Amino acid sequence: MTLTGFLIPALAGAGESSFWSQGDRTVWQPSFTAGLDSHLHTYSLAESDTTESVSEFMVSAAVAGRSSRKNRHRWRVEGEVSAGTELFRERAEAGYRWQGADGRALFRLDGQLRGRQYRSGTEYNLSSDSVEGRLDVRAYPVATRNLEWELRGWGMLTDYRTPSSLEVNDREKGGGLSVRSRGLDGPLWQVGLRQAYRDYPDTSRIDRRTLGLVGQLDHQDLEGQELRLYHKTERRHVRDHTARPSAWSHWTDLQGKVAAGPGQVYLDLQGEIWRYDWTSTIYADSWRVEGASGYAWGDILGTRWQVGLAGEKFAAGDSPESYTALGLQAGVEAYTDQLSGTLSLEFGRRHYQDVEGTGSSLLDEGDLGLYSDFSYWEVWLTASWQLTSAVSLDLLASYEPESHTERDDDVVLGFGTLRLIYRP
Repeated sequence: MTLTGFLIPALAGAGESSFWSQGDRTVWQPSFTAGLDSHLHTYSLAESDTTESVSEFMVSAAVAGRSSRKNRHRWRVEGEVSAGTELFRERAEAGYRWQGADGRALFRLDGQLRGRQYRSGTEYNLSSDSVEGRLDVRAYPVATRNLEWELRGWGMLTDYRTPSSLEVNDREKGGGLSVRSRGLDGPLWQVGLRQAYRDYPDTSRIDRRTLGLVGQLDHQDLEGQELRLYHKTERRHVRDHTARPSAWSHWTDLQGKVAAGPGQVYLDLQGEIWRYDWTSTIYADSWRVEGASGYAWGDILGTRWQVGLAGEKFAAGDSPESYTALGLQAGVEAYTDQLSGTLSLEFGRRHYQDVEGTGSSLLDEGDLGLYSDFSYWEVWLTASWQLTSAVSLDLLASYEPESHTERDDDVVLGFGTLRLIYRP
């Protein structure tokens, strides 16, 4: 749950601190990577266990560049191509920033483009070649000592060579207006309105427009106490309400830390609510609360430990998907000049709502699946080993088995990626 997000760093950029810290000149940084990705999914089918696994060997070459941070007109570019035993990938990103003499941003433009093409006979036999793109533009026309206004627009697209019901082409455009504090005399906060339109060229009945209110607050002090709050309320209107219902949604994310003895007491909460104009077995009004609380201690630049409790509640009326989950968490993260890594563990139990008194694993005929109580483990491991000043070995792995009261429902999910990276 939330412990994973707290512990796992962005390993992809772990070896690039020297590149981004050279702020007084234009810098180019090439990199070359060789690695292995493996996915594992085990479940019961008919009378025997079925295991699906996909492993891919890959190599990639990338280059990143940026202008001096002293320039008023700053830019950055990144590009990467990779070839694997399963698919080819391409990625291009670029950004431009115009800032005033005081360093305040006046205008920003950011774009990215990603593509993937599957080899013939790939194990990903249900996936299609695709291209994804996004363009963001931001302008800051008005600023005072304490406040700053932001105008924002964006566009994005997803194109599949062979669209399907699970992989649908889409186009989106949107814009927003917000005001935020500059953080000079108090906590950082931002409030804004956003509107977006998403079109589905192949299934226009589900075209939609959204109008949302977004707010966030970020405060921390020198005593190690922190408060972060994010909330979004959104109205989604679907073109053909008989194909898919319009809905209201509310999302809240709260994170807090309070100093206590040699460490900190932490609390992470996420809440989500959906209310549809009409409901069905697929679109049911629901709410979900997920959270974790515990104690963290240690040196943030050395070794840091964390233990806590986790819980989750999902309620969707009489739906058999409704459940309650409780778990125990533990984690450690350590950083040295050569070897850094994190390990997080969670063990818990999920209990599904009984259906008409028959037990949570039994459903009426015609229901879409089985929901039986289960115990679970969630194990996440990351590591980065700096072999030399130019070569690093990065690892990311997860293992998530579920042991159900109905053994036919047992599931195991696993993922692992190993990267040897050379940055000359």
